[in-house]
Amino acid sequence: MKFGEWIDLQRRIFRNAQPGLLWVIGFLVLQVSCEWGGPPTIMVTAEEFRFSPARIEWVTDQPLRLLIRNQGRERHVFHSQELFGPEAKVLWHQPRVALQEANAVVLEPGQSIELSFTASAGLYPFRCWIKGHTGMEGAILIKDFSSS
Repeated sequence: MKFGEWIDLQRRIFRNAQPGLLWVIGFLVLQVSCEWGGPPTIMVTAEEFRFSPARIEWVTDQPLRLLIRNQGRERHVFHSQELFGPEAKVLWHQPRVALQEANAVVLEPGQSIELSFTASAGLYPFRCWIKGHTGMEGAILIKDFSSS
C-alpha cells in the first residue's frame, strides 16, 4: 500500500466512524503505549564520575524498574553484589549488555540496560569499580511496606 492510499484509507475510516468508537480506539492505543499498570521506571545515569540519582528509596512488595544508562564518555560498571547476587530475582527487559562476576553490568558510552525486581527490605549498594572511579556509588533502600 502506498502512502497516499494509506492516508485515503484513514480519511474514509475517520469519516465513517462513530465518535465514541474513535475515543475507545484512542484510549486503547494510549493504554498500550503507556504500559498502564506496570511498575514505574527510574532512570539511573552513569557519568564521570557519579551515578544520578545516587540514592533510591522504595518499598517491599512493589516492583521497581530501573533503566541504567551510561551518559558519560567512558565505560562504567553498575556493580551490586546484593542486587545481582545468587538470590536475586531480577527480570531483564532486554539482553544483558555484559555481566562480569555475575554481579555487575558493564556499559559502554551510550549503552543502557533495563531491569526490574521486587526485593525484601534492606540496603542494596551499587558502585562502579573501575580504577579511578572512586566515589561513583549509590544505594537502593528498600523499606518494609508496613512501616512506610
